[in-house]
Amino acid sequence: MKKIFWVLLGTAFLFSMQYTVAFAGGVKIGVLDMKRLQQRSANFQRIKEGLKKKYNLYQKKLDGERQQIEKLQKDLQKQSMMLSLDAKEDKEMELGKLTRHYKYMVGEVTQEMKDAEFEATRKVGREIEKVVEKIAKKAGYTIILEQGTVGLIYNDDTIDITAQVIKAYDKMKQ
Repeated sequence: MKKIFWVLLGTAFLFSMQYTVAFAGGVKIGVLDMKRLQQRSANFQRIKEGLKKKYNLYQKKLDGERQQIEKLQKDLQKQSMMLSLDAKEDKEMELGKLTRHYKYMVGEVTQEMKDAEFEATRKVGREIEKVVEKIAKKAGYTIILEQGTVGLIYNDDTIDITAQVIKAYDKMKQ
């Protein structure tokens, strides 16, 4: 009985060793540094510039509204003593209306910029996934991890594929 136990145990051990050896040689791991990709990708920089231009246009509109409010406040302060009570109330109501509209515009612009940034990030993310998938299939990678994610503490630079992804991503978008 003991002999059968040891034979079965030994056989199981041999099969488990063969299984580990068979799969250990075929594992190829890559690492992608998204921060570096964002800093060095020409296409990513174009998208970033586009968002910046959009933000600047909105900011100009908001600045114009704010200047209009400041002008009305100054006029109200200067003419406060000379205006009748009804005229003063009308100016104050107009100021309140402009102030509420400005606050509304700030909220709208903030939300619109968040939405635009989210959509751009999502689009770029999908495009990069496709590029990484092509590279992984072509080069035979088993798994590609993102630098800085939980669980990835250290990696050798030889498995870093960031430069390949940047090159392929920029080439795809030209």
